[in-house]
Amino acid sequence: MSQLDQAVQYTIRIEGNLDNAVASWFGPIRIEPERDAQGQPITRLTGEVADQSALVGLVRHLHALGIVLLSVDRIRRE
Repeated sequence: MSQLDQAVQYTIRIEGNLDNAVASWFGPIRIEPERDAQGQPITRLTGEVADQSALVGLVRHLHALGIVLLSVDRIRRE
């Protein structure tokens, strides 16, 4: 069973593209531009988040920047 204070891998999808200034804030997270089914730009952020509190902080930071959050998916470890 997972704990709230354990590092976990997540994939977060957001609407649009991130510029370099914003992207640098996220640290060691892989940032990949993509297109959705309608051809609209989205960005996928993938990486390890220190704990659940850090994930909440990341989501709050995205919100404060006015970035539209599309999904947050936990990557299950096998």
